[in-house]
Amino acid sequence: MALGGLISVALVLAPAGAGHSIEGCAGRTDPYAGKPPKPPALIQKGDPKAHLTALRDQIPTLVEALKYASADNITGAPLYPAGTTCWLRPELAKRLSAAARLLAKGGFGLIVFDCYRPWSVQVRLWSVCPKPGLVADPSDASHHNRGAAVDLSLIRLSDQEPLEMPSAFDDLSHRARHNFQGGSRQAREHRRWLRVIMRRVGLRAIASEWWHYQLPQARRFAPLDLALPRASSSSR
Repeated sequence: MALGGLISVALVLAPAGAGHSIEGCAGRTDPYAGKPPKPPALIQKGDPKAHLTALRDQIPTLVEALKYASADNITGAPLYPAGTTCWLRPELAKRLSAAARLLAKGGFGLIVFDCYRPWSVQVRLWSVCPKPGLVADPSDASHHNRGAAVDLSLIRLSDQEPLEMPSAFDDLSHRARHNFQGGSRQAREHRRWLRVIMRRVGLRAIASEWWHYQLPQARRFAPLDLALPRASSSSR
């Protein structure tokens, strides 16, 4: 189906305000008490730019709203330094650039909520929601720690407003699942658009989070616990 046919119905914009939730984590306690074993091959020294590239250098229309650089996340506190931008494995950045070009034909673009995530941040997220399937176990590492996964949604390019989805980002409940049939019909349609485009550029979804997409065979990349890079010199 052509993009023009895919995105052809009236739009609904995302409601303002936080909507993250740890509803699905109820009753869980961290089995590691905040000190999980390190995953195999964890890289903790070196230049992160040897592994990662700035996504904004690849997508001029990109909107960055990194939730872990603010208190608007499940921990209630910033986990990244102010001014943090989106960094990913070059292969993932290339595929997202292709997705952005497809979306632009219909007047749409991408907004990113999380990209590369240092392993130490994964430990903090796990301590709040130690439930595999909702938060990756740090002893195994998240694909975000590998720079091989991204959390994102759709925007309208004319005003950079996000489109409505069936749940907020980091709503760790059944509402975030791809098979959730609540919310508005239009929100579910937006979720479908996102999945179609991401699949078209060869990215994989996970059932529990409509916003999460990753490279195939993401485990081929080593997990990283390197400081988030500052914006590259060519970035705006």
